[in-house]
Amino acid sequence: MAFDTKYTNVHQYRYAITLNLLAKYVNKEEEQILDLGEENPFSEAMKKNEYRVENTPKGLDLDIDADWIGNKNVDVVTAFEIFEHLTNPFQVLKEIKAKKLIATVPLNL
Repeated sequence: MAFDTKYTNVHQYRYAITLNLLAKYVNKEEEQILDLGEENPFSEAMKKNEYRVENTPKGLDLDIDADWIGNKNVDVVTAFEIFEHLTNPFQVLKEIKAKKLIATVPLNL
């Protein structure tokens, strides 16, 4: 798996593990992903690995506009280390209509 040289070895390691997780549970030919949060280096890595990914629009506050998620017609929602930044993550979780949710939260800050 090739990564841009702007990533550190730690990023390469984390991205490889997360991409392997996605490979187990997401059919990249058939499933559309909504990646919560603005576009970032990992969402770029998903796209480079041929996943169909849409991110939260820049500037959208999910604590205020959680209903935006409920209007999205996607198969998978990914939330990589975003819930800990929300005031009320339950509102976001409540709006998810996708059949699959793949989320991570840091266990040690």
